[in-house]
Amino acid sequence: MKAARYSKLLYAFDYGHRDYLLNLKQKIKTVIAILLVGAFLAVCYEAFHWFTHVYEDNARIQTDITNISAQIDGKIESVLVEEGVVVKKGQLLIILDHEDIKLNIASLQTDLSLERAKRAGLEAEKSDFNSDLASKLKTQQVKIRAMEQESLSIDGRLGLANKNLSRVKLLVKRKLTADTALITEQDKVLALEGEATLLAGRISVARQELAQLRATRTKLSIIENNIRVSDIEQIRIEDSIRQQELWISYRHITSPIDGVVGRIIKFRGEYIEDGVNIMMLHDPNLYWVEAYIDESQLRHLRVGQDVLINLSAHPFEDFSGKVKRIGRITTTEMGLGSEVNGNNRFGGSNERVSVRISIDNPPPNLTPGMRADINVRIYDSIKLW
Repeated sequence: MKAARYSKLLYAFDYGHRDYLLNLKQKIKTVIAILLVGAFLAVCYEAFHWFTHVYEDNARIQTDITNISAQIDGKIESVLVEEGVVVKKGQLLIILDHEDIKLNIASLQTDLSLERAKRAGLEAEKSDFNSDLASKLKTQQVKIRAMEQESLSIDGRLGLANKNLSRVKLLVKRKLTADTALITEQDKVLALEGEATLLAGRISVARQELAQLRATRTKLSIIENNIRVSDIEQIRIEDSIRQQELWISYRHITSPIDGVVGRIIKFRGEYIEDGVNIMMLHDPNLYWVEAYIDESQLRHLRVGQDVLINLSAHPFEDFSGKVKRIGRITTTEMGLGSEVNGNNRFGGSNERVSVRISIDNPPPNLTPGMRADINVRIYDSIKLW
């Protein structure tokens, strides 16, 4: 009895175990079938995606980099900003040492003050000379006019005396008056003639003195010429000061754009030459994706196509954009071949071409050089996102 019961139990166990194994095998087959179907669908999707999209997983975030350098050689006196700081256009970034220029300007300003004082002295001398000359000329002219009036008076008296002399001569000839009257009239005429001759000499001397006074105006010309020379010297000094101030402005380096300080290369105390980069700026509002597309895929691209962008810095977000520009030169010709070229889909080596893609609503804290994947939809009618 016990053996029969044990036999029945063993038979029931074997039967249940076989059912369990059969069910397990069926489940495994089902799972394998599902996996095979999923793999097939995935392969179909990838194949479909391969033929309908252009994909690149080595794209980079790019922006316009503004390199800041000096126009002249010099030692950095101070750097007024730090990396990551937002700056405004025209903001002072770097100051180069310019103490020697300050001393030159101070010396030139002293020279300018002296030259202005010299010109003021010349102007005063000119004014005094003009006043003195005008006074002397007026006095001499009045003196000459007075002597000329006196000469006219003497001429009139001399004419009257000559008439009296002629009348007395006629009377003496007719024995109507004494000879002494004739002598008296002759003396009067001689005296007036002497006065007239003496006065004419004085008038001639006065006119010569007037001519000499007028001739002294050449001194005025000399003074005026010295004033013109002083003006030219002042202009020269002012130009030199402006030149020195321009040199100072070259030593005050300002930001040419509104942007962010991306990197500082040179620091306080370092000596730099003109054209050497001191720092790098970029516009935080101007970003794009630069993708280097295999030449075999370029025929599928055109400006304006929609692009799906995945950023390594934001792995759980998708961003959209559009193709903005397709390059006209390969990366090898650009000198970037070894950095960005790679194998094509069939294992061969192809050239690549730069494609610029815009980013709609870019996330904050983007940085040039960040990695991105781009997926360009070839056919507008087929949408997988």
